[in-house]
Amino acid sequence: MQSILFKTACLRIWLVRILVAFAAVISLFWGACHLWVPGAIKNAVEAYGKKIGYEISYQDLSISPLRLRVEIDGLRLIDRRQVKLLELKKSVVMLKWSRLLIGELGFDEILFDEPSIKLERHAAAGKAGEWNWQELIAAIARNAPPADPAVPKKNLKISVDEFKVSNAALEISDPSKKLNEQLKPLSIELLDIANYDNRGDVNGVRGQYGLNLGALNFTLPGLNKKIAFKHMAIKGALDNPAPDTMGAHLDLEIDDGRISSHWDLKSDKSIAGKVQVENLSIAPFVGLLPVNKELQAKGGVIQSAVDISLKGDDLAVSGDLHLLDLDLLEQGQKQSLMKWKSGDLSQFIYRSSKQSGSSFIANEVSIHQPLLQFEIDDKGFSNFRRLFSKPSVEASDVEKLSTAVKDKSTFALDIKALKLREGEMQFADLAMKPNFKVKLRNFNATFANVSNLPGHLSVMTLDGVLAESGSIRGKGQIAFDDPRRNNDVTLSFKNIPLNAFNPAVMTFAGYQIASGRINLNLHYSAKDGELKGGNQIVIKKIELGDEVPDFQGKKLPLGLAIALLEDSDDTIDVTINIAGNVDSPEFSASGLVWQAISNVLTNVATAPFRALGALLGMGANDGVNAVLGEAVYLPPDQDRLEKFGDFLAKKPNATLELAGTYDPDADKTALARATADLAILMAAGINTPPSEPIPAPDLSDTKVQSGLKSAYAQYVGRIKLGQRLITLPEGAARNEQLHAELIASIPVTEEDLRTLAKNRAKLAQNFMVKSNPGLNDRISLGEVKAVGAGKEGVPLEVEVRIK
Repeated sequence: MQSILFKTACLRIWLVRILVAFAAVISLFWGACHLWVPGAIKNAVEAYGKKIGYEISYQDLSISPLRLRVEIDGLRLIDRRQVKLLELKKSVVMLKWSRLLIGELGFDEILFDEPSIKLERHAAAGKAGEWNWQELIAAIARNAPPADPAVPKKNLKISVDEFKVSNAALEISDPSKKLNEQLKPLSIELLDIANYDNRGDVNGVRGQYGLNLGALNFTLPGLNKKIAFKHMAIKGALDNPAPDTMGAHLDLEIDDGRISSHWDLKSDKSIAGKVQVENLSIAPFVGLLPVNKELQAKGGVIQSAVDISLKGDDLAVSGDLHLLDLDLLEQGQKQSLMKWKSGDLSQFIYRSSKQSGSSFIANEVSIHQPLLQFEIDDKGFSNFRRLFSKPSVEASDVEKLSTAVKDKSTFALDIKALKLREGEMQFADLAMKPNFKVKLRNFNATFANVSNLPGHLSVMTLDGVLAESGSIRGKGQIAFDDPRRNNDVTLSFKNIPLNAFNPAVMTFAGYQIASGRINLNLHYSAKDGELKGGNQIVIKKIELGDEVPDFQGKKLPLGLAIALLEDSDDTIDVTINIAGNVDSPEFSASGLVWQAISNVLTNVATAPFRALGALLGMGANDGVNAVLGEAVYLPPDQDRLEKFGDFLAKKPNATLELAGTYDPDADKTALARATADLAILMAAGINTPPSEPIPAPDLSDTKVQSGLKSAYAQYVGRIKLGQRLITLPEGAARNEQLHAELIASIPVTEEDLRTLAKNRAKLAQNFMVKSNPGLNDRISLGEVKAVGAGKEGVPLEVEVRIK
């Protein structure tokens, strides 16, 4: 019994001794960790910092050895320029016993509280400088011990259960790009991070992550444009679904929108992804548009689902894209520049590669309820030109650029259907006084089989309501590779109120329009840049209003034109044809049409043959012309005079004054010739109808030669004739000389020329009243005028008046 008690007492003594020894060891270890180790670590850290040329310091270091927890307060990293790269209020690193025991470097948590990081690029003469953190990494690498090639590399497993950064601040500075931005507060959270997959193979990264960037407002480098977000956060996860694949799930929250995506990155460097966009506002991105005046977005969100594939330089993007409730306006403006209810891009595929170029294929592109504000300011510049126009460049530069683009461009476009539905456009021209404004509403357009393949024509149809009560319809074909140079389009405008165009008429013609309606039938066709256009203008029941007071422009005789052109149903029906090359720098289809109309209206009073010939299809671009030296009109001019007589007979309020004309020089010579030739032909017994030009005599004909001698004896003299017959050898040369001397001998006086002019006017009157004798009372003969002859002859002067 005593022996048992003794053994028990000894055991107790040894247990007490062991416990005391263990407590002493623990105390010594704890004392070392809390008293000696922190100081040693601090000295080592400061020494290492000096070695690499940086100052590394902290305020406090606490170590919990049993928990494997280290906490550092007030950490600072300062470079040789005395600039703080890093300042950290508090950091915690805690290891896991369970992971360490199986040979894995496992962290329970890594926490950083209120870190402040400065990322700065230092200026370098003549080249881009390095970032400060690049310099730090290079300094560490220079002082790192060399790797021993004999020691085999081990794949160390690393895992972190929680990595968290709270209330961080990041400052980015690049003086070379005038960039200085601060991003704060930032937060980052990574969960279950590891460099091995679920099977334990060290071959990638897996885990969950989150990054809360808070409110962001910064300037994009190189663009000098600001972008701002009220809230931005990034969340996601990493995994290894297969040995040769790393998967990444990324959720990006931007304000009220979200972009969800999943990416597979394979060992062959190919990438495959699926992206879902929900309710992403375009407002933060509108400021990035290359415009001259800031745009603002009152609305506009993106909804999209796309698949993305990238392998080498082959990129493919496919899916659907929807831009809803778009509303853009210029800064300082109240009305929207552009808006629509929905813009939909359905079943599109975009492909791009260096070898085959790029292509865009879509099943349908549709825009529902678009509204466009098109405005020309008082200086003649449209709002879109003000927004997007670039500084002028030299023509040679444009040609070089155009050639370069043509050489490099291999873009193929193929859209099955392009649709605009229930659209509206508000047009305003503030350069006109008063301002011109017109609205196009309920506009619908469809373009089928849109392609930019050379020679391919897309079919177009459109319709809408113009100026509240008028209509517009169109159809045709357009080549989208260059729509200006190749097209065939017909447009029809019906029942358009004329007074809607009062500002334009007042600006260019000097009148107001009280009432009336206009129909326009336009047909334009261009082939390789050569354009032909027909413009049928039908005006019904037009009534002119007041003249514009103090009008400074060229006032057009609208009243006279209306009286001449209106038929018995108060309708004007005329056609204006134009032609030109669209590649010409001066080309303007609307300018050609207006110039043609202006010329016609200007000539309608003083050159009605020319004006009405252009409008009514009579020809006569050069008016009506008499043959030089004769009171004769050629058959085409005779026909025009008769047609004009028929036209005038339908205008009971119009009167006409014909002024016979002559050219003092050209007519004098031609009248002498005509007199001589007529005398020769009459002496030769050849009759000439008075309504036809006198033909040139055939001097090789013996009868004409006899007539020449008779006429020569009559006008020059028989004695002179006998001398010429003796002294000049017989032959063609003698006949030509006798003919020339005969013409020169015939006197033509001013009175002869005035008589010739009167006969021309009288003859014109006869043609005009030929089928309408009642016109004799409304066609008078005015004073003769001296004019210059043209290539078609001597123009007849006409003046139209309205009773």
